[in-house]
Amino acid sequence: MLEEKIVLRGITVFGYYGVSPMEREIGQKLELDIEFHHDFTKACITDALEDTVNYERVYAKVMETVEGNRFNLLETLADAICRAILDNFPVVKSIRTTIRKLTLPFPNTLSHVEVVVERTAQDA
Repeated sequence: MLEEKIVLRGITVFGYYGVSPMEREIGQKLELDIEFHHDFTKACITDALEDTVNYERVYAKVMETVEGNRFNLLETLADAICRAILDNFPVVKSIRTTIRKLTLPFPNTLSHVEVVVERTAQDA
């Protein structure tokens, strides 16, 4: 089967996530990619928005999830995003959320740390 997906790449958010008190107090910038799969067949025939997933609504749900929660772990945030999309968009078959932490709370030479969580509709 061919892969059909929509990708929202490079969403920049500010959140209060992390284990250290400093991260949770002053917050930090994170970068997200959201990739979700569904069947485009009907939308390709009808050329109608109602026959696909409106990625503006997906973006709004991602932002609502990020802004409405505080977690210690990026893994928990990524899982919450996946579940919110699967719960609110029944035609989505699977989702992959990537979160990049661009500023790390320890001396390092890393450009970022990345957490990737994937879920399917059966997981929801």
